[in-house]
Amino acid sequence: MPVFTIDREAILGNPRLKFLSDLVPVDEHLVNIEKFINLCYVEEGWTVAQHGRVIALRTTDESRLSSAFKASLYLGKYNDMANTKRFLTSMVAAGHSYEPIRGETVLFLFIGIGKPVYDHLVTYTVGRPTRIAGGQRANVPWGFELPVEARNPSEYEEELERIRNVIRLAKQDRAEQMQAARAKLPVGYIMPPFLMEFSEEALIKTVFRQRLFEKGAQGATVEVVSDMLQACLKVDEEKWTFLIDYHGPHLQQWEKAMRTLRKDGLTLRDIAAQAGVDPERALETPLYDLLVETVGKLPPSMWDKMR
Repeated sequence: MPVFTIDREAILGNPRLKFLSDLVPVDEHLVNIEKFINLCYVEEGWTVAQHGRVIALRTTDESRLSSAFKASLYLGKYNDMANTKRFLTSMVAAGHSYEPIRGETVLFLFIGIGKPVYDHLVTYTVGRPTRIAGGQRANVPWGFELPVEARNPSEYEEELERIRNVIRLAKQDRAEQMQAARAKLPVGYIMPPFLMEFSEEALIKTVFRQRLFEKGAQGATVEVVSDMLQACLKVDEEKWTFLIDYHGPHLQQWEKAMRTLRKDGLTLRDIAAQAGVDPERALETPLYDLLVETVGKLPPSMWDKMR
């Protein structure tokens, strides 16, 4: 049986993460977490996959047999109910209901994540059956996460000391209770590891769409949600690649292109002029690429401009 090993470098080696290893036994915690991931998930037969700071612990439709059975029942195909491609090719491609994966979930473990990212993820309540985050009465921050958009990292050095002082105040000096002392914490403190479980439908239609496929999400959130998607791809590349094809970032460009064409009544000659190509050459250029690169081009988001 394979043994899962946490990629510590992906977490501890992140240049934006500053861990208080002198006050919090981070290495010891990771050893224990790793041990019990193997005991509670790997030895139970689940495929565990990590990307960056996110670990997919359990994917209920890992073999796709559950969604295959549901899709077959939905479509009345009783003689081939183990067809694991049916939901994708006969329902997703046809724009039918996503019921077969609505109850199928992915359980994620997040390690080394700043509070702002947690706050963004916790807003998703529909399709999120599980949220396990240690309370701050007993748990302390692991450190500080520097914002992706930070221009002067040296300006944030004092934040680490603020966190250090809160831990000393509540856990060493015991001058204040942690639930009171936490009011002194900076916004970007690193949460202790936490769990969130999302339905696959919520992931592809909402979480990945709003935080990854559409422009505008904050940099650190994009990074973590990208880790979530990459972990899903490690478990089932075919399924998630197919779903991305029907819900991915290109859809935003295509919708903008269609709105612009309808509004402005553009001709192929107009599109060629925007692309800077000769109209005759445009006739030989793939039309999809031409539209996406011109009328489908999206403006930079607020976060893009800040970067």
